[in-house]
Amino acid sequence: MEDPRVHAEKTPMPGFGHAATRALIVQATGLVPDLPKTVGTGCGMRRPLAMTSTIPEKITCLACRDWACAGYLTGAGIAHAATGLAEAEPRAAVAAKATPDDLRAEERAYRELAARFELTR
Repeated sequence: MEDPRVHAEKTPMPGFGHAATRALIVQATGLVPDLPKTVGTGCGMRRPLAMTSTIPEKITCLACRDWACAGYLTGAGIAHAATGLAEAEPRAAVAAKATPDDLRAEERAYRELAARFELTR
């Protein structure tokens, strides 16, 4: 039986899958790479790329939703820790070209994405 659920594509950067990577390569080089037929998902399975999404409201696999939510919360935690470091050592923040306000905004964005995964259950 076919799997009717939409999954979250497992990528190194949450929300930035193969399609976004392909668009970036096309924009930078003008070359169009092939997309894979199947990709890894947050629930640990391989599924067709067409059955994945980066939009929280479209993902119907509960395991993928939990995985993505945890990933975004981890990103928010990293941004929160980086904010503390940037405030403690302002010269390091200048070297990294990230202000504490930028890091707070990133943390807020990650937390909002995680909340979208929890709200649509």
